Amino acid sequence: MRLRPSVVVLGSILAVAGCAGVDRAATPTLPIGSDLPASVAPVAVDFPATAAPRPIVLFQPKLVTVEWQGLEEEKAATGYRFTGVEPPTPGPTSVVLPDGPATLPLISVRDAVAALPGGGRDGEVELVSAELGTAAFTTDRGRLELPAWRFRSSFGSVYAWPAVTPEAFWKRGEEIIGSHHARTTDGVRLEVELGAPPTPCRGDAPAVKEPVVTETETSVVIGVRTTGPVGECARTAIYVPRYYPVTLAKPLGSRVLVFEEDGGIIPVTPPSP
Repeated sequence: MRLRPSVVVLGSILAVAGCAGVDRAATPTLPIGSDLPASVAPVAVDFPATAAPRPIVLFQPKLVTVEWQGLEEEKAATGYRFTGVEPPTPGPTSVVLPDGPATLPLISVRDAVAALPGGGRDGEVELVSAELGTAAFTTDRGRLELPAWRFRSSFGSVYAWPAVTPEAFWKRGEEIIGSHHARTTDGVRLEVELGAPPTPCRGDAPAVKEPVVTETETSVVIGVRTTGPVGECARTAIYVPRYYPVTLAKPLGSRVLVFEEDGGIIPVTPPSP
C-alpha cells in the first residue's frame, strides 16, 4: 500500500461526454424507502446513535502525516516497521468528543505498529522512535483531536496513529471515505453540498436539482431528485459545488448523514461552540 501525506485537491475534473437525451421529469429519483430493485436500493446504515460515548466515525487517512521531509524514499513507501524502544502504555485517558467528554483506554505501541501498513522490507520506512501525544483526525463531525502514537522515521518525518482503543471507533476504526459535505448551525437546518445540475444544452431550460430526505432513528439519508431536461449534447463535465437547504424533522444529533447514491457518510461541520 502506498502512503504519502494527505492532500485534498479541490477543483474541477474535466471530461468531455456525449449525454443521452433523458427527461428527468419523467423518471425522477424515487424517495428513499420506495420499492427499488435490490441492485439500486440504498445501503442501510445501522449506526449505534444511542451509544454513549458516540462511536467515532473515522475518515481517511488513519495514519496522519504530522511532519513531512518530502523525500522520495518515504513517498514511495510500501509500509512501515518500528525499530525503536517501545514506551509503556498509559492508562485510560480523558478525551473530549463531539457528544461530550469520555474516558477511553489506549493501545500499546506494539498494537499500533501491528495495525500499520506493512510490505516488503525493501519498500518499508523505518520508524525509529515513538511517543504519546495528540493529533487531529478527520471524522464525520469535523477534525477531532485524539491521543496518538507519534512515530518519527529515520528520515525525520513524523506520523501519528490513533492511540485510543479500536472499540472507540465505528466499525473498529475502519477508514470511511467521505461523501460530499454538509454544514449546520443548529442541527436541524442543514446545507448539503450535492453539486450543481448539469449545464443545459442550447435552447433547453435548466434542470433543477433538489435533495430528498429520509430520516430514521440511526441515520438521515440524502437522495437527489433532478427534474427538467438533460438534453443530448456534448458538454464539458465540470463539477460545480452547490449547497442545498435541508430541514430535518428533529435535530441530527448523534445520527449519521448518508448519501443515498453510494452509501457514503457525509461529514457535517457542526455549529461553533
